[in-house]
Amino acid sequence: MSVTQQVITLFLIALIGAFCRHIRIFTDETIHGLTGFVVNITLPFLSYEALQRPFSKEILFGFLLTMALTFVILILSLAIAWRLFARRPKEKRAVIANLCAFSNCGFMGYPVIMAINPDLMIYAAAYNVSFSLLCWSYGVYLFSHETSFNPLRIIKNPTIIACMIGFIAFCTGFSLPTVLDNVASTIGNLTTPLTMLLIGTRIYGIQLSELRDKDYHLVAALRLLIIPLILYLTRFLPIPTDIWTVLFVLTAMPCGTIVSMLAEIYNGDILFSARSVAWTTLLSVATIPVMCLLL
Repeated sequence: MSVTQQVITLFLIALIGAFCRHIRIFTDETIHGLTGFVVNITLPFLSYEALQRPFSKEILFGFLLTMALTFVILILSLAIAWRLFARRPKEKRAVIANLCAFSNCGFMGYPVIMAINPDLMIYAAAYNVSFSLLCWSYGVYLFSHETSFNPLRIIKNPTIIACMIGFIAFCTGFSLPTVLDNVASTIGNLTTPLTMLLIGTRIYGIQLSELRDKDYHLVAALRLLIIPLILYLTRFLPIPTDIWTVLFVLTAMPCGTIVSMLAEIYNGDILFSARSVAWTTLLSVATIPVMCLLL
């Protein structure tokens, strides 16, 4: 099955999620509970399993290189958005900068990487580590403009914990007993269908009449097209193909749902963030297959 067919399959699952929302199988309470299950259980298991590879210095170097390059991409994305939207109110400007920098690299990125090549998941995990570190530090700072960063937010993040445990296991050659490894793998594999169902519930009911503000479309253009295409220009640099593929694909994902959470916690523009996540997710049905054709 081609990458485009895989992506179409994922979004057909999302349509089922939207239909379940329409007929109220998925209620607000159900969505909240299922989101917590994915974030705290299935996604960490998937992240752990991604790191269960035979140790090699090449993979270790690739993991660390992916982390470093991810930091560069995210910081530059934040700087571009912060500069371009300098005249917006503080609450909205902070949301826009975060929306443009932080993609949905976990919920949507992981399934797409799995569709392209499951072996690349170890680098997707590295991307997510840098993503979480920067999102919960500088991303939070943009909202609060205070130096009140709490490192416990990162340390207590289930996916970061799973990546740390998986990374230690990778470096030491430790492996779970077969039965436990099968359990971890099975639960981790639930991530893809569950996340796509949840994404379907997010795009359900979006109305174009709610998107009159041009900033919705500027954010969508930056997140889905401009920033990924700027990164595409680096394809000639001496970056290993597997790592560059992961960086490019995860950067081309729609706005991350984490931004809506941050906006709510730190009194940002909650409505704008929620609509931007839904709008870019809907548009990504078209943009992600196109971007994958550039690989």
